[in-house]
Formats: sequence, structure tokens, C-alpha cells
Amino acid sequence: MSYRRLTPEEIEELRAEMRAAGQWMKDEMARRRRERGETNAAETSASPITNGEAYRSAPGDEQV
Repeated sequence: MSYRRLTPEEIEELRAEMRAAGQWMKDEMARRRRERGETNAAETSASPITNGEAYRSAPGDEQV
């Protein structure tokens, strides 16, 4: 199998394609967050795993 270097034009096209794909993904993630927020607004959970607080430490767990 042989390889060749991309031309400067091909590199720029690839970068533009990746920027567009990245923007699409950011937009899609924001849309899904909005949808999830609207559907989960009525739902509440006491579980720290499902309410997004699992990463927080308990009081007194601070490391000095």
C-alpha cells in the first residue's frame, strides 16, 4: 500500500469539513440537551447519578 501527502488544497478542504462536522455536532448536542431538558423538567430524581451530581464530593471530603 502506498501513501501520498495531501496537497495544501486537500488539507484545507479536510479542515473545513472537520469544522463543519464539529459545528454540526455542537448544534446537535445542544438540541438534544434542550429536548432532554424539556422532557425531564417534570421529572426529578433523588439519585445523584441521574440528577448529574455524582461528581460532587460529600461535605468534609475536601483534600487540603
